[in-house]
Amino acid sequence: MAVYDYRLANGQTRWFFIIDLPPDANGRRRQHKRQGFPNQAAALKAEQEARAAYGGADLGADGSVAAELESWLNERELDVQETTLSNYRDVIRCYVVPHIGGRQLYALDKRVIHELYKKLLKCGGKNDGPLSPTTVRIVHRILMKALGDLGVNVEGVRQPRQAEKETMGRKGVWTPAQSAKFLKYHADHRLRAAWVLAIVVGARRGELAGLKWPRVDLDRGVLLLHWQRTTTSNGVVEKAPKGKSKRAVALGPALVAELRAHQERQDVEKADAGVLYHDGGYLFCREDGEPYYPKYFTDQWAKACADAGVPVIALHDARHTSATTGADAGVPEHVMQRRLGHADSRTTREVYTHVLPESERKAAELMEAVLGDAATWSPKDR
Repeated sequence: MAVYDYRLANGQTRWFFIIDLPPDANGRRRQHKRQGFPNQAAALKAEQEARAAYGGADLGADGSVAAELESWLNERELDVQETTLSNYRDVIRCYVVPHIGGRQLYALDKRVIHELYKKLLKCGGKNDGPLSPTTVRIVHRILMKALGDLGVNVEGVRQPRQAEKETMGRKGVWTPAQSAKFLKYHADHRLRAAWVLAIVVGARRGELAGLKWPRVDLDRGVLLLHWQRTTTSNGVVEKAPKGKSKRAVALGPALVAELRAHQERQDVEKADAGVLYHDGGYLFCREDGEPYYPKYFTDQWAKACADAGVPVIALHDARHTSATTGADAGVPEHVMQRRLGHADSRTTREVYTHVLPESERKAAELMEAVLGDAATWSPKDR
C-alpha cells in the first residue's frame, strides 16, 4: 500500500497514492500519482483501481498496452515535435492506460477499443463526468497511430462521431464595431499591439508570446511568424510552428504605426530598467524584458474583454474574427488562408469564416432584389 495523507493550507487533510510503473527505456524509475482524495478509503479504492488498470504485478511485462505504448512514445522522440509528443503522452496517460493499460496489446480487438470509447464518453472526464466527443476522437487518432506504428492491425475500429455543434465548437466572433470598441477602450494597454495583431493578422497565442523584433520589418511592412512560445506538460518550449503556420504577413500603415509606438514605449522601459533589463528581443514581455508565460495572454485578454464591455470571447476566437472580417470585406479566400497560416483552405472556409448577422441580412436583401418587387410575390399580398 502506498497511500499517504497531507495537509492543505486551510488545515484540511487530503490523501494521495503512488504506484510504481515500468522503468523507461533508459532504466529510470517512473511512478503514477494521484492526490486530492477526501479520505484514506477513497485513496485506497483509487489505488486498487489504478493497479488493476495498469496490470498489477505484470505491469512491466512486455506486451502490455502500458509498456508497449511507453516504448512507442520513447521511439517517437526522434521524429515528433516536443509539444506534439507531450500531447501524446498526456492522452495516453489520462485516457488509455488507466482503462486498458494492463491488457496485452497484441490481443486487442475492436470490442475492447469500442468499450474504451464508450466509457470515456460516459464517465471519462473530470469528476467522472462525460469526456467530450472531440477529445475521444483525439484519443482514437493517437491510439490508431500507435497501433499502426507497432504493426498491430485491429480491424473494424470505428471513430467516435463528431460533436454536433452549430458553431463548429467556436465560442464567438466580434463584429467590426465590437473590435473597434475593444481597441479604442484599450488605447494605452501594454498589450494593445498584441491585441491588434490577434484581431487584424490572426496571430495565435503562441505566436504572440514568441514573437521577436528581428522578425519584424517595419520599413517594408512585413511580419515573420516563424516562431512560437507554447506550453507542454514539462513546461514552456519555443519552437518553429508546423507546416504552413510558418508564414510572412503584410502589415498596413496603421499596424506599422501601432508597432512603432509599441517599440518606442518598450525602449523607454529598457532605459528605466537599465542593467536589470533582460533583453531577449521579445515584442511582448514584462517591464524587465523577461517573456510572459503564454497563459498570461489568455488571462489578460479575458479581463480586457470584460473591461471594454464587449462579449468575452477566447483569444483564439480573434482569429475567427479576423477571417470573418476579411471574408465580409471581400478578401479572397486563398489570401486569408495564407494570412492565417492554414494548410487546408477548408479550415478557413468551414471553421473560421462565420456568417455575421449583418452579412446574412445583406444576403437576404440581395436575394429579394433578384426576385423583384416584394409585392409581386410576398405571401401577405396574395
